[in-house]
Amino acid sequence: MSLLSMCLLGRSIGYMIKERRYSRGFTLIEVLMALVIAVVGISALLGGMMRCLAVVSTARDQEMARSLLRRVDIEYPIDGKTVAETSDSGDFDDFPSYSWSRNILMVDEEERPGLFLVTTRVEWSRRSRTAGVEITTYRYAPESENVKKKI
Repeated sequence: MSLLSMCLLGRSIGYMIKERRYSRGFTLIEVLMALVIAVVGISALLGGMMRCLAVVSTARDQEMARSLLRRVDIEYPIDGKTVAETSDSGDFDDFPSYSWSRNILMVDEEERPGLFLVTTRVEWSRRSRTAGVEITTYRYAPESENVKKKI
């Protein structure tokens, strides 16, 4: 090896050693910026996760209410012979936060005798907020005892 090549090699090694000495770690600003970015990202993820959990809870409550609406129709059927204008309500023993109500109204006694408007509603409460699902149907029962017959 010649003297010139050894000098050049020595300078490059010295330069590399100086570079390492100054780039051993991160500066305080770089660490703080990384922490800020991480905190913002984690808080956004947690906020999105909380919204997803709220949507899942609402969907579960609505599905349960629809199931309980079917249950009310099965357990308390409307008989075509005895249907009348009434209001009825009740609770579910196995689901204490849910309740139901049913209103039956005659639509137009003179023009359409025997046509009833049936509104069934299931309500529930969570954290002092009340929500509900309602279904409205028409029931035609001209043979009902409570319909005035034209003579």
